[in-house]
Formats: sequence, structure tokens, C-alpha cells
Amino acid sequence: MKRAAEYAENPEENGASSEKTHQKRHKRGESESHVQLPCDVLHLNVGGNLTAVLRRTLTSVEGSMLASRFSGRWDGSIEKDRDGNFFIDQPIELFQPMINYLRAKACETALAPPVTSPKFESEEKQRDFIRMVEYFGMTSGIYPTVMEMCRGEPESAQICGHPNLSVMSRERSTFTLETRGHKRPIISFSVILGKVERAQIGWVRTGHFVKKLRPGDHKGVGEEKFTFGLDCCRGGLLYEGSFTKLDGLATEKGTVIRCENKGERWLVNGQLVASSIALEETFQLPPDLQQYSLVPAFSGKGDWEVCEIELDPIISDHKAAVSHAHL
Repeated sequence: MKRAAEYAENPEENGASSEKTHQKRHKRGESESHVQLPCDVLHLNVGGNLTAVLRRTLTSVEGSMLASRFSGRWDGSIEKDRDGNFFIDQPIELFQPMINYLRAKACETALAPPVTSPKFESEEKQRDFIRMVEYFGMTSGIYPTVMEMCRGEPESAQICGHPNLSVMSRERSTFTLETRGHKRPIISFSVILGKVERAQIGWVRTGHFVKKLRPGDHKGVGEEKFTFGLDCCRGGLLYEGSFTKLDGLATEKGTVIRCENKGERWLVNGQLVASSIALEETFQLPPDLQQYSLVPAFSGKGDWEVCEIELDPIISDHKAAVSHAHL
């Protein structure tokens, strides 16, 4: 806060200093973009309150509105106050916790407790915060998707969290993938296979599937009740133990499997291998496929990575209200 105020009082002095720095960089043959982006300090006026943040902190959530707006390409066209500070028309009591969370994530280590998403005592303020996060496209960064073991021995697996979601399991285990802090469900995702034995990738029905950790031998995704998915070993689809063979389906290390719209479409290395329309006579999909009780799940022994996670663009509560309004 203090640094931002000093900048406002001495804009000419700071501008001259910046020009000298630019000239020194030019003499050393350094490009402006190469040096600027990692260390640039942005001075912000947030709802009338001055603050400062590193550019790389503000743009750390890839694909967000803030990452695009403050990438450095649009600095000349972004709204500013009379002192030249970038103006953000949001309450500081909502925007600052988001920035502090991004700062904490930037220095997160395995030796300290994990960073938790901002919480507010007031439900109204919590809703306003989520609304702002959604507006800036920051949901995936502020409320990271979480992978948890629900079948297997916890000490046998290593789970890497957001943004590089991955698993390495020495024993056959089952994991679920869920969102936290908001109500937008996952509708599509991709899995990059490593060296995996008996990989099964699909969905579980959270209203019925018991996610309590169960050690020891267990059935995989698609074999247990209230689950369905792609069986990479056998080359087909499974729904509660019922198997449907898919001709020509083969996977190996490096194979990318994508599941779209909660199991309606399955692609392997970009090629469509199954869809609910093509298989409606031979593969009976769950009756609640389009409801909000499904979460991604994975079974196997080995390593794999989860990426390209897509959230439903409409919050589940809102969609349910719209659905009831049409009844």
C-alpha cells in the first residue's frame, strides 16, 4: 500500500528511473518483454484503495481474464486513475484476499500446511467473492480441483495437486476428482496415461457411491456399483460390471483419453471411439447422466496425469432452478 502511495506522489521521478532502466537493458541487449514480465510491479487502484502486486502473481491463473488483461500487451488501453494506477472496479475486501491467496500459492512448499481458498464469515460476502472470481475466470486457480483416494492404501500413492494433477500408485487404487468451494461440476476431462496396469477411467455417482476410504482389494471404476467408464485393458466400456467391447481400442504409455459431457463422448488421441448416440442399443448409460451427481474417477496401478478439466458453465443451483421453472 505504501509503495503505491509513494509512486502516486512522485510519478515523474519514477518514470525517469524506469527510462534509465530501459536504456541500461537496451545497452545489454536485453529485450523489454524478456525482462519486464517476470519482475514487473503493477500499481493498482482497487475500488479507491492503492495496492501493488507482481505481474506474474496477478496473471498466474492461465486463461483467466486477469492473465489476459495484464499480460503486458494491453497496458496502454486498461482504465487508469488520474495518477496512472490501473483501476479495478471491485471492493478491496474481496479483491485483496484473492491476491493474497495467489501470493501464498506462489511460495507454497511441502514443509508447510497447504494453502486454503479464502473464506468469509458472511455468506453474502462469500457469494460476492465467488461471483467476482467467476467474473475474472479465476475459478480453477482460486478453487483448485482436488484428487483423492477412495480405494487403496494411502501410503502406496503419491498425489500431485493443482495445477499439475497426477498420481503415482504402487498398488491398484481408485481416485476421485472433485471441485471445492463452488458448485460448478466437472463435465469433461483428459487423462494422459503413463505406465499403468488395468487403467479404468470414468465416473461415479456421488449420491450412491460410497467414497469412504477402503483399503485392500476392490473393484475398479465401471465394475463397482454406481460407476461406469472406459476399460483400457480390455478395450471397451463398463457400467456396473456390464462390458461392451469397442473394436480397435488400444492404449499405451502416452495415450491421451478424453471424456466429454459426463461420458457422452470418449476420444482416444483425438479420435472418437464411443458416444452415447452410437452405443444406445448396446451400452445402457446411467439414467442420471445429465444430472449433477457424477464426478470423475480413475482406477489403476502406475502413473497418469489429469488435464484439460472443463467445468459446467452454469452453476448447478441455477441450472436446477431453470429446470424446475420449465416443469
